[in-house]
Formats: sequence, C-alpha cells, structure tokens
Amino acid sequence: MRIQVTSGQLAQIRGGAPVFAAFEGEQKPERLLPASSARDKALGKLIAESGFRGALNEATLLPHRGKWVLVVGLGKFKDLSLERVRQFAGTAAKAARARGQKAINLPVLSDRVLGSSAIVAQALTEGVLLGLYRYDQLKKIPKHEQSRKVESVTLVTERGGDVAPAKRAVEKGTILAGSVSLARDLINGPANIVTPTYLANAARAIAREYRLSCKVTPFAQLKRQGFGGIVGVAQGSSQPAQFIVMEYKPSRAKATFAFCGKGITFDSGGISIKPSLKMELMKYDMSGAAAVLGIMRASAALKLPYHVVGIIAATENLPSGTAQKPGDVMKTLSGKTVEVINTDAEGRLVLSDCLHYAKRFKADAVVDLATLTGACVVALGAEAIGLMTKDERLAARLNQSGKTTYERVWRLPLWDEYGAQIKSDVADLKNVTDTGQAGTITAAKFLEEFAEGLPWAHLDIAGTAWADRDKPYVPRGAVGIGVRLLINLMENWSSAKTNGR
Repeated sequence: MRIQVTSGQLAQIRGGAPVFAAFEGEQKPERLLPASSARDKALGKLIAESGFRGALNEATLLPHRGKWVLVVGLGKFKDLSLERVRQFAGTAAKAARARGQKAINLPVLSDRVLGSSAIVAQALTEGVLLGLYRYDQLKKIPKHEQSRKVESVTLVTERGGDVAPAKRAVEKGTILAGSVSLARDLINGPANIVTPTYLANAARAIAREYRLSCKVTPFAQLKRQGFGGIVGVAQGSSQPAQFIVMEYKPSRAKATFAFCGKGITFDSGGISIKPSLKMELMKYDMSGAAAVLGIMRASAALKLPYHVVGIIAATENLPSGTAQKPGDVMKTLSGKTVEVINTDAEGRLVLSDCLHYAKRFKADAVVDLATLTGACVVALGAEAIGLMTKDERLAARLNQSGKTTYERVWRLPLWDEYGAQIKSDVADLKNVTDTGQAGTITAAKFLEEFAEGLPWAHLDIAGTAWADRDKPYVPRGAVGIGVRLLINLMENWSSAKTNGR
C-alpha cells in the first residue's frame, strides 16, 4: 500500500474519499475536523440528518457533492489523545475497505494535546497499516473479497511546512507497523509450520536483510553446553530446540539493550498437560520471541544508535516418554538447580538460561517478554502488561513508553518475602509454589534469581498478546505487543537519562 503526504484542504484533495473526524456532542464549536470542514454547512447538515453521533470509532459513508465521504467518530473532545488518532485511522481504513473504497484521504489532526504533525502522522500510519492487517495466507479468499483493498492513503496537512516532517514520520510508522505485522504473522502461524526451526530461519532471514549477526545453537550443542533449562523443556519434543542470538551493533553505540523472548512454539503443558479447551491457542506462547524478532528488525531499519541484542529460546513443550517429569531436578546454565514441580511452568525454565546468557553483554537494560502466567490474565485482563522490576528508573521509563504507545504496563511488587515460596527442599529452587498465591509475582521472583546483577525488568504479556475480539487497529488474534513499547523505550533512553528519570 502507498501512503503519501500532501498539504491543502481535505475536501479538495483528489484521488480518494475524504475522511472527516467528528466529536461526540458539542464540546467544541467546530464539531468536524479538520477545522476548515466546519465551514461546509451542507456536509454538517448531511451528517446530522444521517443520525451520526460521533461516538468513538463510529463510522458512516455518505454521498456528498458527487463523491463519497467517510466520517469517523472521535468520541468526547475532552478525551482526545494520540491513541484515539490511531483508532481513528484504523477504523477509517477498515471501514473504507469494507465499503470497497480503494483510496482515502486522512487529515493530520491538529491539537496541542496531540503534539506535532509528525507525531500525528506516525500514529495515523500505524493505525492504518495495523488496522488493515489480516492473516490469510492459509485460506482461500473469495474473489469479491480479494478486490476489496485500500491501495492508497493520503495524509493531508493544513500547512505546507508540515509535509516534510510528516513524510519522515510515515516512513517510521511504516517500519514499526511492518515489524509488528512480522510478529503477528509468526504468532498467528500454526505450530506445525512455526516450529523452533522456523523461528531460527526467520531470524536468519531478518539478519541477512538488515545485516545483523545471528547465531543459532541447535539442541545437541545446547545439551553439551549446559543449557539445562531449555533442554529440560525441549526433551519431550521431536522438534529440536533452537537458541537464537541476534545482534544489531552500530559504530559508537550509545547504550546496550538485551531483549529475551520466550519462544514456546506450542505449549501442551508437558506431562502436567493442559485442559483441551482452547489448547489450540497455545501456538501464541512464543509471542515474546516474535516481539524480539520484530524489535530487532525495527532497530536496524530505524538505524537506532544502540547496540541491541535479541535472545530467544525456542522449543515445544510436549508430553512423551522422554519428557521431563514432575519431581525431576535440572541444572540451568547458571549452575543453579531447579526442582520441576509442574511441567506447565516451562517458560521460566527457558528464560532462566536466556537471562544468564544475557549477562555477557553488560547491557544498560535487560527486558524479557513472556506469555508467562495465567495469573497475570486474571489480575490484569487484556488491557495491561504485568511489569516487575526493582529498577526504579527502568520502571519509570517503561511506564512512560507504555503511555505513549498505549502498550500500557502495570507494576506489581517484587518484595523479598515472595522469594521464600520458590525455595525447594531438594534443589536450589522450584519452578512453582505450593500455595498457588501470587503466581505472576513468584514467577518473576524465579526469573530474578537468574537476572541477579542485571538492570532487568520482566514483562508478562500473557493477557495482552492475543486479542479475543477485533479492535480498531488490532484484528482478532495476535497483537504483536511489545515491539512499539520497547522501540520507544530505546528511542527515549538518552533524553530520559539526561533528564535524570
């Protein structure tokens, strides 16, 4: 799809259906945006007579002066935000596609609450591209659906001087949306296709395209090198585990970041097998790994001035005659031993090796992403990522990035008292507690044992990585969460450090 930028009055731009934004109620005299459209009395009357209210993400297509116009609601004026701009763009793009419109013109909304035209243009680009995303590689699309494509989007600024920065923002938004879409494709892909080897090959392909280094250690070598956490989980599957390390390292890098991703390409629970209901969704248990691959792609494409390391442990968790059993004790890469109480608490085992491995890079920040606990879904639902860290600065930065990207985080405590619950009688640690309490926190406490000495944060994305219903720019299925969040974290790292945050 082609996204271009021009300046002028929205209604006069040729080649596409104009998209107007409308506030709900009368919070602002110019109910229609851009403001110049408020002078079009005939359009205002047409919208009013259609019954359109301007509710958030309400959309209607209306005939006006010989062409179609699309009107999308922004909700109440007092609630205007950059996130609503993304939703506006996603809603508009999907509504246009559903109604057979091949080209649309979107206004670069202007309000001091939103920030610069470039920031708004990036949000519009992300909203459009992520809203139009579909995973349809494996099914036959009817001919009438094949022709329904939005082929061109024009962003319209009111001032000519805003065109150049808006164009640069479109390029950035396109890279970010492409990286999120990469993650979504991997997560949505069925586990018989997206195997650990498939993930390793995807990493190699990204490395070739963007000139990254990529080292993949196969199962046999992992066993010899002492990666006991990964090997213990992988030994029940015929699919060989893969340990993937990618590096983007520009000259004179300002800081180093290491991102660790849980890559369980299918999680049956192992011997502690899960209930069959919705087990098919356990292909999404590699969402952390997919996000790390998206982050590596975006870091290189955006030419970030940082050394970025992606570390992924990819394996299946299946029951078999060779699978690890409850009560087994395994030795991790760090040398610490773990009593396996529940084989369905496998994500923390593979991440234990990732976090210990990350120590060799002496990173300024280490963040792991994992669909780790059902307890996090119970606690926070689908709206917030569980954040656990003892690093106050890193917590503050992640919180701010979450607000900016709307991949919001909510911090849970990591108090030392929780650590007593993961002590074992026969090993250094056990992988779950006996009480069943504070499951998300005790999982993070387990990981903390292997992140000792690191500026580390844990992101539990179990509730946010998969969407059960369509949202304005998140179709039902894989979300690709974490990519935009952590790219934003890095982009603002130097300024945050300078300001003492």
